[in-house]
Amino acid sequence: MRGNGSIFKSLVAMLVLILVLSACSSESSTTTSTEEASTKETGKPTYGGTLVRADIYGDPQNLDPAIRSHGTNTSMITWNIFEPLVRYDAVKGKFLPANAESWDISSDGKLYSFTLRKGVKFHNGREVTAEDFKYTLERVLAPKTASPNAGSLTGIAGSQEFMAGTSKEVTGIKVVDPTKLEITLSKPDNTFLTIMSLPFTGAVPKEVVEEKGEKFGQEPVGAGPFKFSKWVRDSEIDLVANEDYYAGKPYLEKVVYKIMMDQTARDNAFASNQIDMMVLGDAQYKRYATDPTFKSQIVEVPELFTRNMKFNLEKKGPWQDVRVRQAINYAIDRDTIIGSVIQGKAYSALGVLPTSIQGFNKGVTTYKYNPAKAKKLLADAGYSGGFTLNILTTSHPAFGLPAVEALSGYLEKVGIKVKTEQVDFATLTDRLNSGDYEVAMSSNGGSTNPVEYLSRYFHSKNDGASGNTSHYNNPAVDVLLDKASETTDDKEMITDIQKAEDLIVKDAPWWFFNYNKAVIVHQKWIKGLQPVPTDIDYQDLTKVWVDEIQE
Repeated sequence: MRGNGSIFKSLVAMLVLILVLSACSSESSTTTSTEEASTKETGKPTYGGTLVRADIYGDPQNLDPAIRSHGTNTSMITWNIFEPLVRYDAVKGKFLPANAESWDISSDGKLYSFTLRKGVKFHNGREVTAEDFKYTLERVLAPKTASPNAGSLTGIAGSQEFMAGTSKEVTGIKVVDPTKLEITLSKPDNTFLTIMSLPFTGAVPKEVVEEKGEKFGQEPVGAGPFKFSKWVRDSEIDLVANEDYYAGKPYLEKVVYKIMMDQTARDNAFASNQIDMMVLGDAQYKRYATDPTFKSQIVEVPELFTRNMKFNLEKKGPWQDVRVRQAINYAIDRDTIIGSVIQGKAYSALGVLPTSIQGFNKGVTTYKYNPAKAKKLLADAGYSGGFTLNILTTSHPAFGLPAVEALSGYLEKVGIKVKTEQVDFATLTDRLNSGDYEVAMSSNGGSTNPVEYLSRYFHSKNDGASGNTSHYNNPAVDVLLDKASETTDDKEMITDIQKAEDLIVKDAPWWFFNYNKAVIVHQKWIKGLQPVPTDIDYQDLTKVWVDEIQE
């Protein structure tokens, strides 16, 4: 296999460095490599057992990856049901073969040739072919699907004509034979392999999609390591091991996602061994990390997510003036909120790109707490008398209502009144995608590629549900991100993304809040969990197993 050499190597090196530094930091001294510890106890992983994990994000609306794959409550499940052509191991920092056993990229960076494994089967027993991937990708791009991910695939040659209805197929997706697929891009894009590793690109069986119709999202069929088994709305989702998985049957027999929004209920369930693992909130972190019983059962990592408050730039309001958006950034003391509300379980945001990604720029234009400057900017914009800001939020402790309540006091000091509307995660996602909000608290990220990270949320081609839910549009940023995606030179790419980020931060389509420190606590018998920097919720469950000796 061959990729875009220097950039790929640099991404790998950067992630390895991140993980080494994380392991060496005092904050990560409690982090344990469960897999290594378990080997000492029992020698090797064993098959069988059930993993019960708390889903703190609420019930998903849909498990069809083409319809909804933005949102942790969906993606952490679909990640295990569907199998893309390649997977990205964020811990090791490299792409791995998945449904494709190998791939090649042409010297001009436009042609991707994938060779599929023979014998990979959907959960209904039918073999996966190259035709299934063509169908899957065209389904994402089809206007009638209204996929929020369509914008990620518009770099494929012929996609625009297909979406406009002037072509019946995407000419850039060619089935050579049942095991060979060629995808031609309109121009080089070094983020494309990253995109092809995401769940929405995992093959779906056409006959099942057409048979089930809208019910496919409630009864999904893929080719991943786990099969959908049961869904009790607002209670749990069950997956069972795929015994025919190409890489071998997973160790776990079953995975249960328990919908548990209440923190006290999660603590009680964990204490009584009713759940095996959970993501820790801010108030829980210090208690578990300092508890002699649990501190060795914690996995933590600087996660590639940026918490923010985004402005809807398609809605009329004072925030249409860049000076108002800048004023809000100056008006709020993020460091104090991180210390008091989040209790230190985060890192203060300088801009968009988190500290743990290639191209992080500590010299980016940033906003230090300066209420006097905020008042002046508001006065210059004609809002010395203040106005009311309607903020859409969830109950999330790190970027939801508790944070909004804290920042409201700062905004009131400069004359801005705050009204809040609290909704669940699914509703928040829907309203962000549809543009039905003025200002909203959010958390965005999950990509190891800085070009893809910035493009997804700020390039005009991804306007709306494809990621750019602020509807931010700066042609100069688009040009820089396009250049960065096309180059094979590391230094040029980093220079372009840093210039783009600086422009974005100056335009302030977000209030830049914090970068997440993600933490999982698990029972002593659960082995194989990993510090995944892209999103700690996206665990590779094929590596997880139950140590019966420790149960």
